[in-house]
Formats: sequence, C-alpha cells, structure tokens
Amino acid sequence: MGHATDDDDLPQAWPFTLAGVFLTLGIVWFCLGFAVHDAGKSLWGHYSVWWACVLVALALVIGGGIWNTLRSRRRTAAQH
Repeated sequence: MGHATDDDDLPQAWPFTLAGVFLTLGIVWFCLGFAVHDAGKSLWGHYSVWWACVLVALALVIGGGIWNTLRSRRRTAAQH
C-alpha cells in the first residue's frame, strides 16, 4: 500500500483471519482430546469445544462475506 491511500475502499480481512484462528484452535483442541484419551484420561469439552470453534469460524466467514458484499455494493453505488 502507498503512503497516502484511502483504506476505506479495501475489503475487511479481519473476520477471515479470526475465523482461521478459531479453526486452528478447534483443530488443536480436537487433536489434543485424542492425545489425552490415549493417555487414559478425558479432556473437558472435547467435541463441544471443537464444534463451537467450527461454528464461530463459519459464522465469521459468512458474516465477513456479507459485510464485504454490502461494502462493495455501497462503494459501487457511491461511484455512480
């Protein structure tokens, strides 16, 4: 990006980045649950935390897509 650019026209990337963080956290928790199970113990919320992270990531992706689509339409309407 240049020094004197207007960032208001750029799509928002943070929802997708945050979705990736939640999905990575969910995958780590999911795999950790099986590792703890192999050690003979049980991990609290093994599947529930996994599904919660997946659903939050999915909501962020869908919400980010809707938000960027609305911003794009508003930007296009303002140019015409």
